[in-house]
Amino acid sequence: MRITFGNATVKRIKFERQIAERLNHLRFFKITECLLRLHEGQSAPDIAQGLHIGRRTVYHWLDLFIRRRFAWLCGHHYAGRGRKAKLNVEQKQRLYELIEKGPLEADFTCGVWTSSMIAVLIEREFGVTYHPRYVCRLLHQIGITYQQAAFVSAKLDDEEHQKKRQQWDKETWPTILKAARKVGGVILFGDEVSFAQWGSLCRTWAPRGKQPRVPTSGKRKGMKVFGVVEVEHGDFLYQECEGKFDGPAYVRFLKYVLSVYDCPVFLIEDGASYHGGPVVNAFKEKMKAAGRLVVNRLPTYSPDKNPIEKLWKNTKKEATHCRYFPTFEDLRRAVLRAFEQYLYDASKVICVMKKLRRQARFA
Repeated sequence: MRITFGNATVKRIKFERQIAERLNHLRFFKITECLLRLHEGQSAPDIAQGLHIGRRTVYHWLDLFIRRRFAWLCGHHYAGRGRKAKLNVEQKQRLYELIEKGPLEADFTCGVWTSSMIAVLIEREFGVTYHPRYVCRLLHQIGITYQQAAFVSAKLDDEEHQKKRQQWDKETWPTILKAARKVGGVILFGDEVSFAQWGSLCRTWAPRGKQPRVPTSGKRKGMKVFGVVEVEHGDFLYQECEGKFDGPAYVRFLKYVLSVYDCPVFLIEDGASYHGGPVVNAFKEKMKAAGRLVVNRLPTYSPDKNPIEKLWKNTKKEATHCRYFPTFEDLRRAVLRAFEQYLYDASKVICVMKKLRRQARFA
């Protein structure tokens, strides 16, 4: 099928294309370009591929032009031009900064932003009135989304604390790497975790107005686990703790770890109370004297420096989030099923240590 327009029509379409370019209106430009290419004899599939549109769109645009002619094209001169925004670019940036600081900084008594509070803030700061429902759309436009808050240590802004964290990155961690390579040792990051039988909640997709509801037994029992991850090969070792986390239980776990490796073990742990004490310290000193164990402590309030924390987070997402466990054994099976994936697929462990491995040049 060949489509041919008269000279006057082609001239007018080219004029409309110039208007589209001046307006920076991509869809309007594609329509005029599509019509001109049809006049030049190009096939619909070639036009669709060249303009990155569907083949049916080519025929649809042609049909609209034949039926409505230039009245249809002229309608695109004003397409997308809504009424002028109430807030200019500078005001929107200022609003972003105010929201980022939090409601308490804006003289509100609540620590949680609501659309009504932000509507009051806009009226107070800029003299502009918005309906609270529209405020949500405005917030998305300026890059503000509705999110769940997270706890962080108040120590993060402390200068001395930051100095210790930097010292760990620049001095302690490179020293551990160098020492482990010198003696052919392994580097392990250790931690412990408790998986609650009453389950755990997280955000998930669900029909609007139908909040997901997860049954719970309400039982306070949990599955306690010691664990370590090895940096170079992604080994994962764990041991269940029958009672509470304490010194003797931690020593039993350290003995298990040392029984797996014949080489020196460089263990990196946090400052939990049961990582010390007479029983644990005596065992560590004995193993250090035998050349079997070297222990280093992470800076305080620095769980982000311990990659196994991310592994625990992934485990909860995989095994316990939004799930119901009628019995403790149901919980245990779900967690062990996730652990089995780490034992048989090291990539699931390595993925939580990408930055560390790049720094250590293992990746």
